[in-house]
Amino acid sequence: MKKLLGALLLVVLLVGCSEQTTQGKGEVHSTKWEVSPTFDIPVNFGDGKKGKYVLIGKEGRMGFLIGSGSGDHVAIDPIIEGKGNKYMWHFWGNKDEFDGPLKVVGINEKGEKHKILTDGDSKVWSYPGVGISPNNGATTHVPSLMEFPTAGLWKLKVYIDDQLFGDIVVDVEES
Repeated sequence: MKKLLGALLLVVLLVGCSEQTTQGKGEVHSTKWEVSPTFDIPVNFGDGKKGKYVLIGKEGRMGFLIGSGSGDHVAIDPIIEGKGNKYMWHFWGNKDEFDGPLKVVGINEKGEKHKILTDGDSKVWSYPGVGISPNNGATTHVPSLMEFPTAGLWKLKVYIDDQLFGDIVVDVEES
């Protein structure tokens, strides 16, 4: 009987401790973060040529522009630590999902939360109301400025009107 209870206790401990790792400050995930996939959306450039934008995120839900081009000539711009850059977000969904501010919380691999959006002068947690502004087949789009303080993997938790819209994992390169 004691062996059975001991074995049962061991199984409970193993099951309770498996599959979750904590990345500090409450960020829990079951496996190592993987960079989000990229996807293309077709575009007609100002000179009349057809091409594509390359976004990172979740196709059909959300992503932000990281490259563009036509044919075999597509340029992907790396995300560089400490270098602020403009990124155009694209969102797909029901129109009622876009009534409120856009908030992006950056979480580094240590689990530390950072403001990565900037308003040009300082870091901010959010931008005012998203609204509806169709673009390139998306329900709406929002321009942003983002800057990542360190290299490595970053999880971006994206909220609209304080509701989690989704998350994207990006790899930020050293400067």
